[in-house]
Amino acid sequence: MNDKDFIELSFEMRAGADKKLISTSKEDVAKSENIFDDKKKYKDVILIIGSEGMFKDINESFKNAEIGKEYEVVIPAKDAYGLRDNKNIKVVPMREFQRNKINPEMGKEVNINNKVGKIISVTPGRVLIDYNHELAGKDLYYKYEIKQLITDDKAKVQAIIEMDYNSSENFTFSIENNVINIQISEEAKFDVNWLDAKYRIVNDVRKYVPDNDILIKELYNREEKEEEEKEEEEKKEEQKEEKPDNQQSTENKKEDKVKESQE
Repeated sequence: MNDKDFIELSFEMRAGADKKLISTSKEDVAKSENIFDDKKKYKDVILIIGSEGMFKDINESFKNAEIGKEYEVVIPAKDAYGLRDNKNIKVVPMREFQRNKINPEMGKEVNINNKVGKIISVTPGRVLIDYNHELAGKDLYYKYEIKQLITDDKAKVQAIIEMDYNSSENFTFSIENNVINIQISEEAKFDVNWLDAKYRIVNDVRKYVPDNDILIKELYNREEKEEEEKEEEEKKEEQKEEKPDNQQSTENKKEDKVKESQE
């Protein structure tokens, strides 16, 4: 395996001396270890070897791995999310929570002054927040099995969208005459996250599927007028049905007048 290769794999990520499961692609494992999330889709993932954000030890392991074999990589805490640092535990005045309209509670994750941390103590007038990463100070254990090497460019584009936007559901793709055509989903059109993701997708496609132009289509269909037309037709039908009755009524009135004149 080499840098820029796309690989499909299953994995389990564990942390700490007790090897607590923190993430997995396997639904049965998530259920058996009580971290199952019904909002999450459990399936094999596609990663790009050498891409940003990947731990160095895992990346090196991928390069030497064989398809179909299971591997486990141990990442020391210092090379993962760092060691715990008491300097990252800060006292925050209660007025900051009042200003941000946040109700401080033990264990609650909060964002104060653009820093995310967890509340570890609440006392009158002040709150103690731990800004260390929740996995700081813990070794990581990454077990994986590569299922296949992805070589199809269309599959690579789909994988990039899933990595950068978290979903490729209801997107359509085609590659013709060195043009990559991407038709986005109806949901993405009105999702503010798509605006940021689109630029990342373009940059990554240029990097990993080069020598192609990129055409992203956002089709906004005109409003359907079927209902209005249907209602109009129904009104016309009702008017047609009412007309004979009106005519009959007029004729009856004429007959009554004739009778009165004769009398």
